Amino acid sequence: MNEIKRQLEVKIGDTAQQQRNVIRKINEQYPTHAKNRPPFFTIAANLALFAATCLFVFSFIDKEGLDTATINAVPIPIAGEKGSVIEANEVLTPITEERKRQYYQRYVEIVEKAMEKKIGFSIGVEPIEEFKESDWIEPAEFEKIIQNDVTAFLATERETLAAVSTDLKPAVTNPTGETTKAAYLYFPDVVKKIEVAAIFDTQYNADKNRQLFSNVDVITTKFLSTHGTWGQTFQKATLLDGGRTYSIYIEGVFYANNVTFEKAFTIEFHCDEFGNIY
Repeated sequence: MNEIKRQLEVKIGDTAQQQRNVIRKINEQYPTHAKNRPPFFTIAANLALFAATCLFVFSFIDKEGLDTATINAVPIPIAGEKGSVIEANEVLTPITEERKRQYYQRYVEIVEKAMEKKIGFSIGVEPIEEFKESDWIEPAEFEKIIQNDVTAFLATERETLAAVSTDLKPAVTNPTGETTKAAYLYFPDVVKKIEVAAIFDTQYNADKNRQLFSNVDVITTKFLSTHGTWGQTFQKATLLDGGRTYSIYIEGVFYANNVTFEKAFTIEFHCDEFGNIY
C-alpha cells in the first residue's frame, strides 16, 4: 500500500502522460478481480452451483429408491399358507386341476388316518369346490398341521382329566352283581362323566391263594349328564396281571350341537384277594 501511495502522489506539475503511466504500472502490479470480472464468469459460477445442487438432490432420490427395493425383497407371509413365504415380486403359479385332485385325495386320507384314533374331536375336509387357490398346500405340510392339532388336543386332554379325576369314587357292586365305575371323557371344551357297568365273575385260585377274575359280561356305558347323546359302538375286555385286572376298551359316539365325536377310552377294574372289585 505504501508503494501505491507513493506512486499515486503525482506532482501537480506532472504531465497527463506521466500520470497515465503511473496508473498503468499500478494495474500491472496489483490487478483487480471483482470489478474487472467479466459477466459470463458470474453466470458460469451460478450454473455450476445449480448443477451441484441437482446432483445432491438426485443422489438422495436414488438412495430412497434403493431402500424401497430392498424392503420389497423381504419375504412376506402368504395368506392361507401357514409358515410359507414368498418374495414380494414373485408370481404364484396356480397348480393344475389334476394336481388339486391328487392333493385333495391325500388330504382326505390324512384326516381319515387321524380320525381312526377316535380321540374325541371332529375334523374333516371341505368339499373340493369350496377350496380357494390359497388353500392348496403340499400334503406333507397339511399332514404336519393335522398332527400338530392332534398333539395339542391330547396334551389338553391329559391336563384337564388330571385336574378333574381326583373326585372319582371306587367301583360299586349292587346286589344283582353289576359293578359300576365312573370316568371322565374330554371333548373340545367340554368334559363328560360316563358310567361303565359290567358283570364280573371271580373264583378262588389255589396256587395263588386268592380270588381272581374269571369272566366279564354285559358291558354297558351311559353319560351321567343330559346334554348330548352317547352311543356305545364297541367294547373289548382284556385280562391282565394274572387275573387281577380287567382292562376294558370302549368305543362310542357322542353327538351334540349337530357335531359327531368318535371317542375311544380304556377303563380298568381290579379284584382283591377276597373277590371285591374296585
